[in-house]
Amino acid sequence: MPLTVSTIGDVIEGNYTLTAYCYRFGCNHNADLDLNALAARLGRDHSWMRNDLVPKLCCSKCGSKDIGLRLSPPTGAPGQPYVPGKRR
Repeated sequence: MPLTVSTIGDVIEGNYTLTAYCYRFGCNHNADLDLNALAARLGRDHSWMRNDLVPKLCCSKCGSKDIGLRLSPPTGAPGQPYVPGKRR
């Protein structure tokens, strides 16, 4: 069965990191999103995909709406294997 990560809740449960990047020239700010705060505001069933989430975001440094997203897989501590379901 393929792994499906399509909602904010899936991202939280899978221990993924979702990072937003500002593409505005001269800013280039980036930050890991607070997934629990997003889930509280938008619901755990809200899609994390760019077209669904980016319109609700803006850069906290410059206010730009020109935002990109990167989903990073979970990682264990250095030298430790990742254990699914274990919170970081």
